[in-house]
Amino acid sequence: MNKVTIIVPIYNTELFIEQCLDSLLNQSYSNIEIICVDDCGKDDSVAIASKYAELHPETIQIVRHSVNRGLGAARDTGIEHAQGEYIAFIDSDDYIKPDFIETYLESFFENESDVVIGGYIRDCEGEHTEHPTIPEDPLYPWASVSACCKMYRTSFLKMHSIDFRKERFYEDECFSYRLLIAQPKIKVLPYSGYYYRLNKESITRQRGVDRLPLVYTRLKTVEEFIDECYPACPSKDKEIFLYCLASGLTVQLLYNAKGCGINRMKNLYRQYNDVLINLPFDILQNRYVKLNNFKSEPTKSRLATWLIFKMRRIKMDRLIFYLVSLLPK
Repeated sequence: MNKVTIIVPIYNTELFIEQCLDSLLNQSYSNIEIICVDDCGKDDSVAIASKYAELHPETIQIVRHSVNRGLGAARDTGIEHAQGEYIAFIDSDDYIKPDFIETYLESFFENESDVVIGGYIRDCEGEHTEHPTIPEDPLYPWASVSACCKMYRTSFLKMHSIDFRKERFYEDECFSYRLLIAQPKIKVLPYSGYYYRLNKESITRQRGVDRLPLVYTRLKTVEEFIDECYPACPSKDKEIFLYCLASGLTVQLLYNAKGCGINRMKNLYRQYNDVLINLPFDILQNRYVKLNNFKSEPTKSRLATWLIFKMRRIKMDRLIFYLVSLLPK
């Protein structure tokens, strides 16, 4: 039987880690190893995971960081210790269906894939909403940027040196785009077996938080990422790659800069505009800017990006951003 490595970064999830590990131990496919990476949180998450490791030493191992290094670095640590032929990432506050591993593996065997992608179910305090895949859309993998909900052939990741580069922000997108640029053989499943937990209380707490540092980080990340990856991107994918980066940056600015005030928005818009101007390809000539050309993109993101770029054609996009800056947070 082919071994599957499940990598679980652990950081302050003591309320949910048991459900996560129980869902992994209850898989219908038994040849798995679970690598829990201790990223130095402040609660009892790792203590709980350690008790599971004592009960299941043949399946669970704990790998420890000496300091908090972030989600990307924790996943990279898991990759370094992986012994399985396939790898899956599960966040420690999430959980999966009992047939998750088996379903993905069957697709690997049937299609000789390098990556298998599934959908997910959002769990908002017991309210479940399915977010299915769109298997018929060849662009769907570009819209599915989460590193979870997927399984990877370990040899492909290592052959192409695909990892999270120890990134602390936007690690899923950077990882996923590096993966796609390497041109793996992908299978998209009409199956949703990953439960992504959304906490209403944490959402409420975040409403008053200044999120502009995330926007500045995004601006810097996009510029560096284009320099790193655009030259290696296959010609057929260059437009969709640039569109995804520009769209993500646009939505991030609209969402996180709401209510920041005109003066701060002026500075943000100036940097945002510089990024778009310096793209290797004029974003307004990008075919995916059209409303119906990238239907796998979430509807709200697609509409927001389309509106901003439509206004940009008449040099009125900054007006939208300025109005957003005056809205209440």
